[in-house]
Amino acid sequence: MKVFENDVTFNYSPAQIFSALHRKYPNPHATHVYSVDTIDRTVDPDTGILRSERLIGLFHLPPTAYVREVVFVDPENNKAVMMSVNLSLAQYVSCLELINYLPSPINPQTTLFKQRALLISGFPTRMIARRIEQASFDRFKSNAGIGKQGFEWVLNGGDQASLPRPTLD
Repeated sequence: MKVFENDVTFNYSPAQIFSALHRKYPNPHATHVYSVDTIDRTVDPDTGILRSERLIGLFHLPPTAYVREVVFVDPENNKAVMMSVNLSLAQYVSCLELINYLPSPINPQTTLFKQRALLISGFPTRMIARRIEQASFDRFKSNAGIGKQGFEWVLNGGDQASLPRPTLD
């Protein structure tokens, strides 16, 4: 088992972050993402919490892979939680990700991004399982940096309509 941890402060208010969460794809940095389908979106009438569930399609290993993402935005309490899990290749490795977005305690006009991911391989041979977990950890770490760049591009007003549409070849 490997645990990835990443804390970043975005120089944007939580409200700006929340409005961009559902627009983070496409962006020119996340070339591995080829589709985002919203499965469900609801607002709890009692709490005002927006719940969105999406299916994200990815290129590479296998040629297509899918991730389920669920986002809860709580505007009343100024926080959001995002959870994701891989649906593809889960028999070899599972990646469970949890992200919290909340006002920075240092400057409430900025947003603290707290990312945690648990990578677990169920491969029967322990030596191979450890290698799969390490390779997955390394890839996840690399993608985390790319994800930050892409989200900042969206936050800076990147024009998604101008991006080329990815295709499956």
